[in-house]
Amino acid sequence: MRVALIHDYLTQYGGAERVLEVLHSMYPDAPVYSSLYEPNHLPPALQDWEIHTSPIARIPGASMTHRLWTPLYPLIFRQIGRSLPEDLDVVIADSSAFSHQAAPKSPDIPLISYCHSPARFLYGDRDYLGASKLGILRPVANSVFGLMRAQDQKAARRVTQFVANSNAVRDRIRDVYDRDAEVIYPPIDIERFRPDDGVVPEDWYLVVSRLVPHKWIDRAVRAATKANVPLKVIGSGRSEAELRAMAGSGVEFLGELPDTEVVWHMQRSKALILPGIEDFGMTAVETQAAGRPVLAARGGGALETVIDGETGWHFGIENDEELIALLRRNDIWDTNRIQSHAAGFSQEKFETKMDALINRVVSTR
Repeated sequence: MRVALIHDYLTQYGGAERVLEVLHSMYPDAPVYSSLYEPNHLPPALQDWEIHTSPIARIPGASMTHRLWTPLYPLIFRQIGRSLPEDLDVVIADSSAFSHQAAPKSPDIPLISYCHSPARFLYGDRDYLGASKLGILRPVANSVFGLMRAQDQKAARRVTQFVANSNAVRDRIRDVYDRDAEVIYPPIDIERFRPDDGVVPEDWYLVVSRLVPHKWIDRAVRAATKANVPLKVIGSGRSEAELRAMAGSGVEFLGELPDTEVVWHMQRSKALILPGIEDFGMTAVETQAAGRPVLAARGGGALETVIDGETGWHFGIENDEELIALLRRNDIWDTNRIQSHAAGFSQEKFETKMDALINRVVSTR
């Protein structure tokens, strides 16, 4: 099957990029099209792919300032769509914002959008791009976002089949685009997180995340400081200085770590804290695959990935008190039950369901 893969921007390695990596493993000859590409921020295996980028990728420093190009992305992805080969059987967009707008010229080529979320900054979460700090430029930004929403709505009508990464995102796709979507959970390499015999959990909590405002890491740092419990934070981002300033002595910032060290910490944590409302939350499932519970904000994908009272706890986000109380508990967890639940989100299940969906879409065009 002749497949092309589209991705918003290859400037970091997070959950969306892991999905892209598995899609590429299913179609290893598929070219990948993206607005930007920063190989130094990606695993070596991804650097061997056939990757096509937009003209802005040739501008020095463009990948470090990708938010500045936001108004241009609809145009960039429309151009990517027009540049796609005309003998394709299907185009698959792995999208958190724009890549579903890369529609091929021929209407006979189906376009599947694996949607992590409709663009957050267009539909409610302006802090995703830091828009709340625009000051006097906010009216201009609102006008630009209005035009971008109109283009986004138009592009969504060209998508042949939406696939949502959770029921929460399926509902958002329905609200935003008035389109139905099939839910296929993201792929988790379950065995990679399974601990060896004899691994004993320790007494510290864990956060694994980009340190950016919409992840609400400040909630975890503040609660751990007030509860006087140790917390290790893995990740980096533009909120790091602010988080360090508010953290108590028991909060340790570890920065970016190799995957093997992230897994090591998951296996030995008392629990993972997921302080923000996530569309899905792959780290929550990965931690459960390691046999450890998750304390997750009540909402979004966590309502599907974390079973309250069995594989972790949900907490409200109105204030910090519920999370603080959970941090002070010493629950005994059933490791086998937690790992059994995580197995329902395996990479094998993702590949089987995506393969069936792709073949169905292609055969009915």
